[in-house]
Amino acid sequence: MKFSSKQAVAIAFTATLLMFASVSAQAGILYFQNPDFNGAYSSQNDTNSFGLYAQSFDNFNLGAASYNLNAVEWIGSYFNPAAQGTITAWTVQFWSDAAGAPGALLYSTNVAGNGNETFLQNDNAGDPTYLYGLNVNFNTAANTTYWLSVYPDLGFPPQWGWETGTGGDGAAFQCFFGTCGAIPNDLSFAVYGSTPEPGSLMLLGSGILAIAGTLRRKLF
Repeated sequence: MKFSSKQAVAIAFTATLLMFASVSAQAGILYFQNPDFNGAYSSQNDTNSFGLYAQSFDNFNLGAASYNLNAVEWIGSYFNPAAQGTITAWTVQFWSDAAGAPGALLYSTNVAGNGNETFLQNDNAGDPTYLYGLNVNFNTAANTTYWLSVYPDLGFPPQWGWETGTGGDGAAFQCFFGTCGAIPNDLSFAVYGSTPEPGSLMLLGSGILAIAGTLRRKLF
């Protein structure tokens, strides 16, 4: 049977989820922005020279319920050159919302390895795209917007970028060599989780207290 690109990605997301089953309970997908394979925005800690020169973010809101997020997946690609690099660790962060931009850092984890890197396909610019996934432990509050950020520890070259997607509000955010601002695309990711135990609901509130220079592969 031949699958469309979107069907193949959905299958890949499910396959990666199975890798988490032995280490954390999964209650299914809570939020998903489907990839469109139309390019990527840089998000990378260059371990050779530049450090964290580019960081991309996208927002989400899980609606009227509170959840414990226990896994995140995302899709990205390599370019300059279009060849797989060696990722040594991933940083996954959740930020508060500050008038439509990332605000305070609420949660951060750095995990050694390549994040279960799994090849999907080349995007519309011919850059190889990969699916990634890691466990997290972050409690969300109802009707609250959060920003997700992911970036690899990866020596340049190549560059790594977070692939664009659909299904959100059509906007994300990027900081590039110190210049920050909105970008007119969704980024592709999924979050998984479960409803917190009743005794933990009281704790949810306790932890919640501009784009010149954007580097993006423009595809036509």
